[in-house]
Amino acid sequence: MIEFKGVHKTYPDGTEAIKDFNLKVQEGELLTLIGPSGCGKTTTMKMINRLVEPTAGEIYIDGRQLKDYSIHELRWNIGYVLQQIALFPHMTVEENIAVVPEMKKWKKKEIHDRAKELMRMVGMEPSIYLKKKPSELSGGQAQRVGVIRALAADPQILLMDEPFSALDPISREGLQKDIRKLQRQIKKTIVFVTHDIDEATALGDRICLMNAGEIIQVDTPQKLILEPRDSFVRSFIGDKKSPWQTAIDIVAAQSVSHILTQTAYEAGDFDPDQAYILTSDDGQLLCAVEHGKQQNVLAVPSDMNVLEAVHTFEEAGANILPVTKGEELIATVTQQELLRYLAGKTEVRNGVVTQ
Repeated sequence: MIEFKGVHKTYPDGTEAIKDFNLKVQEGELLTLIGPSGCGKTTTMKMINRLVEPTAGEIYIDGRQLKDYSIHELRWNIGYVLQQIALFPHMTVEENIAVVPEMKKWKKKEIHDRAKELMRMVGMEPSIYLKKKPSELSGGQAQRVGVIRALAADPQILLMDEPFSALDPISREGLQKDIRKLQRQIKKTIVFVTHDIDEATALGDRICLMNAGEIIQVDTPQKLILEPRDSFVRSFIGDKKSPWQTAIDIVAAQSVSHILTQTAYEAGDFDPDQAYILTSDDGQLLCAVEHGKQQNVLAVPSDMNVLEAVHTFEEAGANILPVTKGEELIATVTQQELLRYLAGKTEVRNGVVTQ
């Protein structure tokens, strides 16, 4: 979908912002760019919509070089969300959302229906909010409107430049959950710049960690945390994340899953004392079996954190649960594995448990 080939960016004062940058962002992927201040992550993102032009190398979208697109054609197909959302203060929420669709000559009813659809996706009732002015919204609500304004004309690509960094922690966490939920529905290609490793791991399908204009490691959150490439990666990740807030798929990635197909189960090819997760041939979740008896299935989403997973185990009354990404089964996790993970991340000093 988006591909950088040998890209360099040197500014007139001689600052080398990007050095031999090679990266491919897959269609429908949410890629987070992260690194220290001045590492080049925002410059990299701005080159995608040509707010910054590369000094050398080539960038492609759908196999076509950026320079072959007209600026209008390119930017109309790319949504852009900034930290300072800059809604037009004299316009209503609906009028703000309508700006790009109107430029594209959409019909009024089509724009109105699209605005209502997007508002509902981010949990804002259209009948309450569409006619409000930006000054009547909270910071989190304004940022949600900024996100859906960028999506209004149904672009292929969404660029997000530290969009939540100015918000309070509660609003920020709520918006992160909204983006994860929204991405499961809309499946856009998203490049998300952040300086927060917790945000990067919570949101990204993959993380691109940069330093001094270069890519240091590109990997899934699990691999970045469990298999850091060098000392810079280890020090950047650090121990910032509470083990209770770790995504459950990072725990599950350390466990051995027992996954059978429906056919194998029907053939009786299993140990009745072992717990199994059963799936159909196309990977859809069917049921869980524990000690030979089918259990009610309560799946654990891969981006759920450990604390939420503990509550889910209590609700399910089971010792093993499937870990799912959307409707796809990706692993299993047990209560014992959660306890082992937490035990490995904590220690006792003078009778006090620390993380």
